Amino acid sequence: MEDRRMLIADSAIEVVARDGVRALTHRAVDSEAGLPSGSTSYYCRTRAQLLALTVDRLTSLLRGFVEVSGIQELASSDADDVLAMLTRMIEGLLADYRGELAARSALIMELTGKDDTTDLVAALLDPSDLAGALDAAGLRDPAAAALDLLAVYEGLLWERTVGRLAGAEVDHEHDTDLLGSALSRHEHRGGRLFGLLR
Repeated sequence: MEDRRMLIADSAIEVVARDGVRALTHRAVDSEAGLPSGSTSYYCRTRAQLLALTVDRLTSLLRGFVEVSGIQELASSDADDVLAMLTRMIEGLLADYRGELAARSALIMELTGKDDTTDLVAALLDPSDLAGALDAAGLRDPAAAALDLLAVYEGLLWERTVGRLAGAEVDHEHDTDLLGSALSRHEHRGGRLFGLLR
């Protein structure tokens, strides 16, 4: 029974990634999953339940990737280690979860203002995890630095998933430089700006 729910959730993600949230119907998911008509309705009576199942599965997949990346355990005296990890995460997400990222973008656009999309965003990178890593790296205001980094991180993923650079190969050096620029106005506890430490 749980395997069937997983199949339905994964198929729903495929539908949203390819055709958008408006295309997410019980019938479309049955077809995508190769299941008899009415199978999705058995597990999700309403479209709201189907959306909830889709979001839960999507956040679980993406949070699993983040946990494996080790960002929560990163304790470094070098902020460049944080930047390198973020760049590796972008590469890994685009290599293995491009469809899930497209579905996430579509869901955020559709649900913002109607539902709380915090879980969808936090599934990629929780600001507190990043702030903890930046605190270990010695930044004076790690929470503010984390928010700046996240803005660039999300922008890079958006552009490479559904924006102008969709399908383009990741440019590791370019991404690291852009992420580093987000920290350039932030001070190390030693009083120097981050960019001067590199």
